[in-house]
Amino acid sequence: MNVPHFDGVYAEAANWLQRLAREHNGENLEVDINGAPVLLVQRLEDADHVLRLNAGNYRKNMHWFRHMLGPSRFSEDGWAWEIRRDLTQHYLAKFDRERTFTLACEHAGHTVRELALHSAAGEAVLDERLLRRMTVSVLIENFFGVPLRDTQVDIDHLATLMEFGSEYAFAPSVGNDVLKHKRLGLLPELRRKIFDDFRLFREARLPDNPMLEGMLAADRDTGNDILLEHELLTFFAAGAETTAAGVGWACYLLARYPDIQRRLRDTLVPFWEAPQQDWKQLAQVDLLEAFVSETLRLYPPTPIVTRLAIEADHVGEHRVEPGGNVSVSILGIQHDARLHPEPWMPHLDGYRNTASAGANVAFIFGPRVCGGKKFALVELATFIAVFLRDASFELTSEEEPRFYWKSLMLREGGQPVRVTLRG
Repeated sequence: MNVPHFDGVYAEAANWLQRLAREHNGENLEVDINGAPVLLVQRLEDADHVLRLNAGNYRKNMHWFRHMLGPSRFSEDGWAWEIRRDLTQHYLAKFDRERTFTLACEHAGHTVRELALHSAAGEAVLDERLLRRMTVSVLIENFFGVPLRDTQVDIDHLATLMEFGSEYAFAPSVGNDVLKHKRLGLLPELRRKIFDDFRLFREARLPDNPMLEGMLAADRDTGNDILLEHELLTFFAAGAETTAAGVGWACYLLARYPDIQRRLRDTLVPFWEAPQQDWKQLAQVDLLEAFVSETLRLYPPTPIVTRLAIEADHVGEHRVEPGGNVSVSILGIQHDARLHPEPWMPHLDGYRNTASAGANVAFIFGPRVCGGKKFALVELATFIAVFLRDASFELTSEEEPRFYWKSLMLREGGQPVRVTLRG
């Protein structure tokens, strides 16, 4: 077999991964990415070996992403990763689910009305900025106790920096020409703007907040190379950008499959007609859980994970040498026909929360599982429930999605969805 290789614009990376998932379904592949040999894992059992069972042999391979965005929980390993994880993990694991539900209901209600106004004005795609503002608002209010409007955080600056970093996040190896990249000169000014946006947090002019106090204390400790702004950037990007992408894909699926939209809305009627709504009750709506999981399976926000082997290993039938590049295709795993018959379609009937479910694989697994997984799942379910309560969704284009890689898997050109408020 000819070795598939990728040597192009990184915005096309997810489209390449999807093509391999279709043409080599359920197979691990030896590929070439920008001149670097890579073992691309598309089988769940082998991904489990790399990411969980033998995770200690595989360190993160995000040197150039680190170069662009600075050291963070995204890019670090070992002690450097553990100390950053400990700054936020307790709060991400022990967050108040009922408060998150209440905030998500409030902001989803505002956002879906704005989306409907944009559609009524003739816009044919969802405004991704509104979705990002919704998710960032819930994150900031939930964990820092202030509304987004009272901070100086500019969500466009964050999105631009994530897009900048995406040009390097996918590559296991980048030549010296990275230093000559035409956009590299824009990075210092963009970082300065973001650091200025975070001034309110550095000056601690917020309500008493143990998580922020811990970040500031770590920033003052010169022995650990931690910078408050890098930690905030990671927190907002991981906790808001990924969820916004997930909401966009959920809206697309609702519009593409009207029967699913009707079933979900009908299933949620008793919940919304009850005298009181809370997260505990919404979490019992199995069909909604299945839809969230299938959305994440079909369109994982992070479609690939890169690793570098420390010692020799065997992954399936492939031998990995020390220093070998291994990439796990989340897209490939979640479209494996061995695990998901008709893998390109959403399947809600008979759904079971297994190891291969989207809600489990999309957030990665093993010791480096996404810290915000539980928070994101509460948000996603609540946002979708409110959207279905208040609006209807229909496609404005029947074209199959093409992906746009921006450190997250988005749809090129935006989601072709019209939003109409229900009477």
